[in-house]
Amino acid sequence: MSVKMSIQETARRFAINAHHGQIRKNEPEKPLVLHAVEVAKILEEYGADKNVVAAGYLHDVVEDTNYELEYILEHFGPDVADLVRTATEPDKSLSWEERKNHTIEATKTLPLRNKMVICADKISNLESMLNKFGKTGKRDFSAFKRGEEEQCWYYTEVYKSLILNEDENHPMFVRLKDVLDKLFYDKTDSYLEEVIFMEKPEYFNVLKMFHARKNEIKSITKLVKAAKPYVIEFAGTPRTGKTSILKNLEEFFRKGGFKVKVIEEFTTSKYYKEEFKPKMSYLPDWEYHIAIMDAVKAQLEEAVKHDYDVILVDRSLNDRQVWNHRRYLKSKIDENIYLEAKEKFSKDSKSLIDFLLVTYADSLTSVKRDYQNSLALEERKFINDANIEEYNFSLMSLHELFSDSVGDYVYIDTSEISKEEVTIKAVNLILTVMRNLYLGSFIQEVNQYVGKAIPKNIEE
Repeated sequence: MSVKMSIQETARRFAINAHHGQIRKNEPEKPLVLHAVEVAKILEEYGADKNVVAAGYLHDVVEDTNYELEYILEHFGPDVADLVRTATEPDKSLSWEERKNHTIEATKTLPLRNKMVICADKISNLESMLNKFGKTGKRDFSAFKRGEEEQCWYYTEVYKSLILNEDENHPMFVRLKDVLDKLFYDKTDSYLEEVIFMEKPEYFNVLKMFHARKNEIKSITKLVKAAKPYVIEFAGTPRTGKTSILKNLEEFFRKGGFKVKVIEEFTTSKYYKEEFKPKMSYLPDWEYHIAIMDAVKAQLEEAVKHDYDVILVDRSLNDRQVWNHRRYLKSKIDENIYLEAKEKFSKDSKSLIDFLLVTYADSLTSVKRDYQNSLALEERKFINDANIEEYNFSLMSLHELFSDSVGDYVYIDTSEISKEEVTIKAVNLILTVMRNLYLGSFIQEVNQYVGKAIPKNIEE
């Protein structure tokens, strides 16, 4: 029985094979097909029909591989072939200027569907450039055949050709104009630089780089079909800025268009105080604390079922391991039970948590911060040298466990650095790992189709 596949999926798999081994000129760690998939995704976002989306996947095949337009015509039909043709430079032997002038002139009289493919291609290219320059803080056009002035001319003229005889308020054209202005015409909000961050220009530059990296991650996650929520657990010594980092990251991702879920610390939550604790207080001490870990695990399992992009957890499974270790050292839990629980919840963590951020401070620093950041002078029941030293000892004893129980684990000693420095260091590490994870996931997803036969029967 022959298998039928949608024309979009057929085009996607064909493009994956056609572009296999090719890389993006300005970011060689990215496969070229990522651009083709992004162009198709942009077209989908703006309601393009199935043939236009298929052409988005295929728009660079004739120009950048050994396949001819006749092959596209034979396998995908005249409509898709025409859409690819008008997005393809016809004669590679011509100079850069001649080829670009041809594109500018030919685009003016195209139907809207054809213009949409070209527009999506330019959006992808310019947003990629904007993110690259933003990440590095350098406007480097050396990977391209012409410099900034020529690139500005070309993309500006193509934009003019696209909107000719069309509604320039079409959402795709608006998006292209926005990125064009930001990249080449410095259409940014000077209020931030000249007023808000006037006294902290270096910090502003760091935040701009973070902003670009966040945007890049967002664009990549849209292309990963099996993308699941990215789960970050925050743990560590009290008064090390953990909660501040979590809140800053929530704002950072949420304002960037990510769907964010925050799971508060279980043992300080309303649910724990009003429901869990009254119901479970009859349990023996060790059973009670194992039950807490089961409840924490259940919270995470429920959260990852939803379509969140990022889940931020204040003290989750790995932090509970610290508390269990403390109880074990005090002989409040049998060794066999402790080791069994340790292994079980480590495996649970490995399947549920992607990144563990542990912030540390010595006990005296932690206690000082608690007093100095508060009006109260009364003696602390928990934030004192003895308790913090116990916690820190167990925290440091579980380094090997943490390394095995999450995808990535980072430890930051905050004793001698400010909250701002801790946050910058943490966000830098998290963004690096997230990008590598999602880019790796995309590459893994597309590589599964390399060398595989593509069904010839396309669904009508």
